[in-house]
Amino acid sequence: MKNFFKLLNDRLFSSAYQVQRVIILVAILIVAGSVSFGTYYYFDRYASTQQPVQEKTIAEAEQAVRDDPGNPDVRLALSETYLLYSRFDDAAAQALQVQKEYPDEMRVYFVLGISYANNGNPEMALEPLQKFIDSRKDEEMPGLDKQLQAASYYLGESYMQLGQPEKAIQPFENAVDWSQTDADAMYKLGTAYSGIKDYDKALNMYIAATTFVPDYLEAYDAMAATYDILNEPDLANYARGMMAYSKKDYQGALDLLLKSAQARPDFPLTFAGIGRVYEALGDLPNAKIAYETALKLDPNNFTASIGIQRVEAGLKK
Repeated sequence: MKNFFKLLNDRLFSSAYQVQRVIILVAILIVAGSVSFGTYYYFDRYASTQQPVQEKTIAEAEQAVRDDPGNPDVRLALSETYLLYSRFDDAAAQALQVQKEYPDEMRVYFVLGISYANNGNPEMALEPLQKFIDSRKDEEMPGLDKQLQAASYYLGESYMQLGQPEKAIQPFENAVDWSQTDADAMYKLGTAYSGIKDYDKALNMYIAATTFVPDYLEAYDAMAATYDILNEPDLANYARGMMAYSKKDYQGALDLLLKSAQARPDFPLTFAGIGRVYEALGDLPNAKIAYETALKLDPNNFTASIGIQRVEAGLKK
């Protein structure tokens, strides 16, 4: 049990960013006999699991079911353990067994929805995810409910997989509103807005996502494509410059960003990006100038505000 908790805890804090690309965020409460604990599952591109740990964790959860087969919490804990290790068919099968005896158990719908959404069955994911969301959406503090946020995210993702961006918008908006720091949900909401050709809102979401994750390559790529559609080549150069930055091609990034800044000296994000590139190159004096320029154009620019603090501290050493 201690090893299981340590695995989950390590996953929670191992990533430099809480959210980027596809993430499964599962909050579970397990009550087994006299033992009760709550924790979170985080899946992201940084997480990796050693095979012996995985096998042991699954074996412990399966043994717990054999020891107490009539306990729905223990069976759901097993289904969530399968979910943790991407055994989506097993997770769904276990959850369906619980559902037969406990049809009002909302955790079942969560496991089913997440399993279907991640196993190539987006249409089957819609109903269970919506039922789970409806059961919790009126909570006083939905921002603290990580299961609710994850369910809303995957409901939006399922609609996107089905080619229905107009229906994906509300779930993604909820995921963003309830989290407010979920860069992946922001990016996905941007793609949904792009799907209905609401390009201004899409750009706002891509910009928000890259504020939280400054090397978010996919968001910059989508941003560049959107500026192309809007016939804004100079701003597209900014986005492509930040794509180069995300790939650690700093000289290529600098060339594109300086070109963008020369053509659009009124765009603060470009100068904030130049500051990041100079900082990555170790040129702190020029990084400071770039950040100061960004702040003159936009005193609330988060990237420049944080960046100039780092640079000034570095220049004092």
